[in-house]
Amino acid sequence: MIGGSGATQTAVERRTPDESRGIEFVLRFTDVGQASGYPADDLEERVLSLTAHLGLAAPQISATPTIVELSFGSLQEQRSYTFRVRPRAVDLDAIARLDNLVNHVLADRLEPAEGLEQLNEIQARPLVRPWLVRLAAYAVAGAAVTPVLGGGWPEVAAGALVGLVVGVVVLLARQPAKTDAALAPLAAIAASFTAASIVELGLDASSDVVTLAALVTLLPGMTLTMGMRQLATEHLQSGVANTALALVQLLGLVFGVAVGRSVAANWFGVSPAPAPHATFTGTSVLAALAAGLAFTVTLRASWRAAPIMCTATALAVVTNAAGKELFGPAAGVFIAALAIGVIGGLFSGVLKRSALVFVVPGVLMLVPGSAGFDSLLKLLTGETVGGIEAGFNTFVTAMAIAYGLMLSTIVLPRRFTAFGMREHANA
Repeated sequence: MIGGSGATQTAVERRTPDESRGIEFVLRFTDVGQASGYPADDLEERVLSLTAHLGLAAPQISATPTIVELSFGSLQEQRSYTFRVRPRAVDLDAIARLDNLVNHVLADRLEPAEGLEQLNEIQARPLVRPWLVRLAAYAVAGAAVTPVLGGGWPEVAAGALVGLVVGVVVLLARQPAKTDAALAPLAAIAASFTAASIVELGLDASSDVVTLAALVTLLPGMTLTMGMRQLATEHLQSGVANTALALVQLLGLVFGVAVGRSVAANWFGVSPAPAPHATFTGTSVLAALAAGLAFTVTLRASWRAAPIMCTATALAVVTNAAGKELFGPAAGVFIAALAIGVIGGLFSGVLKRSALVFVVPGVLMLVPGSAGFDSLLKLLTGETVGGIEAGFNTFVTAMAIAYGLMLSTIVLPRRFTAFGMREHANA
């Protein structure tokens, strides 16, 4: 819902038809962009680029996960608009289409009126894949992440089955909108109980590794990273909101895993599980490529983006392993995040599209294999000291990823980091 305040009737009447259409287009773009999962700083940058190109006076924008505010005009004649919004999952296909739209507007190949029609088309016709494809993606993700966590072939097989169960829960729970808040704990209960049941049936696998691998698509890694990044850069309101949201989602997953494990232990007893040993092998790279294909579906990207996303997941695994070997776990995550940010920025500048298509899958591969979430396995098994270590290491990991991504914007030339599409569009 949009509300206006702080403007006189005279100021509104003085607006030309072009200004009115420009404001309408920018407001509509902001609404659709937020619903597509743009990070706050990316959304702000694109809106300011559009307002500058359309000649709108004194534009200002403040975007948070819950409220977006825009204003136009001098202080005496300022008109403000407020969106009450909800945090949204990343829709990479919609973001790619929106970036393409912005490119066309900045290159004067598209008028605001035509842009409004395209915005309506983007919102009315999102990318939808058959439910069988989506279920298969969750199964592939669950199987592919297990080698990163130190699992072997038994965990790969169990991860595929438990990932399939998680996919069923996700597809069913997301039908009514009111069940979104309960999605994480419901999926975690199903994953942990199913993993424990598989082990009880005789499969020599680690239920902890299988559970965490199957839930990787629901981990709030990108949200937590963005929150830490925004706090570090003094975007306090957005940073606090994103960090709190990530913690709530993470606690929901931990709660669900604890409930599922409790039910399984009460029914079957506690079965000894083999300890995982995370080592980098050629299988890890193949698993990362498979995870990239799965993330292409779960993150709603087009198939054309699959090679880029697979490259990102493979790069994350390789650089993280190399960094850990040379400098230790925390430094390894930082180096991997830096590499993802730099290569993602280059992709963004060359291909004229959002770096999120590279950054998001890369971060998703870093989070479960990092020191923080390796230690989280101890928290799930009830070790108090390990749980305290897990909380500390999780935030260290998030900060390592956040600072790695931030440093990448300093290393790259300005045209790759400050919405470089403008230069390409106007060329």
